[in-house]
Amino acid sequence: MAQAWPKAKPKLTQEAFDEAVSSNIEDFDMSREEAIKSAIEEFNVQGYDLSGVVTNMAGNDLQSHPIALACQGLRDACGGQGSLPEALEALSTSLQASTSESSGGGSGGVGGGSMSQEASVIAHKGGAMQSLLEACRQLQSQTDQLLKALKLLQVLLGWLETRDAFASDATGVDLLHDLLRAEASTPEVRTAAAAVAEAAARQVEEAKCRLVDSGLVATLLEQLQAPEAPLEYVGAACGVVRSVTTADDERPPASKAFMHARVLAKSHAAIRVLLSVLRRVPAATEPATACRVLATVRQVAANEEICREFTDDGGVMACLQVLKECAAQRDVCRACLGALRQLAHSDTVKRLLAEAGAVGEAVRCVELHAGSDDVAEVALGLLGNMMLRQPEICTKAAESGVPEMVVEAMQRHAPRAPVQRQACLVVRIMVARNPELRPLFLERGAEALLRAAKAAHPASCRDVGSAALRDLGLDNYND
Repeated sequence: MAQAWPKAKPKLTQEAFDEAVSSNIEDFDMSREEAIKSAIEEFNVQGYDLSGVVTNMAGNDLQSHPIALACQGLRDACGGQGSLPEALEALSTSLQASTSESSGGGSGGVGGGSMSQEASVIAHKGGAMQSLLEACRQLQSQTDQLLKALKLLQVLLGWLETRDAFASDATGVDLLHDLLRAEASTPEVRTAAAAVAEAAARQVEEAKCRLVDSGLVATLLEQLQAPEAPLEYVGAACGVVRSVTTADDERPPASKAFMHARVLAKSHAAIRVLLSVLRRVPAATEPATACRVLATVRQVAANEEICREFTDDGGVMACLQVLKECAAQRDVCRACLGALRQLAHSDTVKRLLAEAGAVGEAVRCVELHAGSDDVAEVALGLLGNMMLRQPEICTKAAESGVPEMVVEAMQRHAPRAPVQRQACLVVRIMVARNPELRPLFLERGAEALLRAAKAAHPASCRDVGSAALRDLGLDNYND
């Protein structure tokens, strides 16, 4: 049955909010602060979405706000009335100033890649995104200014409504595609254009589809094949491929993420391109880029056929080699385990990994990062996928210390529902077809840990915990 997402809340307009604040002041003799607080509470109770409202500016003239004035200045400059470089600088300064004030010192300013709600809403209402697209078109021969415009565009796309507007304006995707293909574009410009595309695709299904349908993602994959592609560009391009193959927009009834993965793998050799990139990236010295490549592999390897192609070309062994070399680097370790976890849905990959020592590597990773619940969760997930319907691998896992590791992980990460759920699954998988392994868990106190997981995390662990207790041969497993 398809997932039924919650019905979207109605959007509250700035005008309706301002009117409610004014009414509270005039009719109930409230102070401005009290009136704003009361209006927020009232609209929240009524179920409105206030994300597009500037609450702390209610009753003021937003058109006089420095960001609104900067947006107007940029529109004028794009129309030939003023200097574009000066207008870009003014917009950047106004966004930084507003964000600094709202974040208590600028820790989340424009340079950090995020903005306050106030700054985002005013910039969106002022048409900053559309003006920046026009500025990019006019500045293609001025690399420094073009990069500044693209950086501002990427920051503005942190706001969902701006991303929706970008997706609805096909000229934005066309502009990015032109910048990627232009012979005059520098590697820095291509990297910035890819970063904008990735930002636009986050949680917006329409943008994902436009990026794939326009051929932009295919262009990225073609350019990734160049041995001289800079690492910054590799990371940005992989980010786009990963975004369009990730179903993270809850609003449409369905996502094309799986179809995108199939099309990109079949028609544009995506999984082979990613393998060639993975082999080029020095994971030990460039962990951030390696993590992005591995995360993209995880998303593109969406079915058995793609997993088999990646495996036949040596991809599984390449991932495992990175894991062995960089297990001590937490982020790379987690990314490798995540990619292998996805690939291990294939029966062929399960056996290959077991023969290559992946079980022992997973246990070692958990030991190396004993305090990291996310490493424990993904390592347990990998082991569960490897051992599912594979009794011989379950036996090898028992000999490699998996029962001890599972019990220790449950004890160490008792508050973490994802870890507890994966641990429950691993216990069940190991003993379901190998009853001789039951004592290895029972003698270490697994029963009490499983019951505790069910009690502490009923939504995540009640079903899998009961199944594990049942397959351990215990009575009252539903209690």
